[in-house]
Amino acid sequence: MDVGWVSAVVALVGAAVAAASVVVTVLEGRRMRRNAEFSVHRDLWWQRWSWVVERALSGDPHDHDAAALMTHALTTRSWVTEDDEWVLTALERNERRRRDQDPGEDG
Repeated sequence: MDVGWVSAVVALVGAAVAAASVVVTVLEGRRMRRNAEFSVHRDLWWQRWSWVVERALSGDPHDHDAAALMTHALTTRSWVTEDDEWVLTALERNERRRRDQDPGEDG
């Protein structure tokens, strides 16, 4: 094999490695950006969830209505996890049990 072919093969391999590095860097950057965006949304979601809990534990029935509405809004977001859905199910079960024990409270 002469020097010209060896140089061409080395240059081609170098170009392929560089192109692969660019692709990997772009894909990794997109993944990191999505993860950062997800984290920001989750952080805001939990801040809103704290607001819901404060209203749900309030003695004011209007606050309870606001908490129920916001709970529904929060649980329709794309970043809700299975654990979040479990919390919602537990809250709904608890609310049904509470209403069944004191049916006159809502009417």
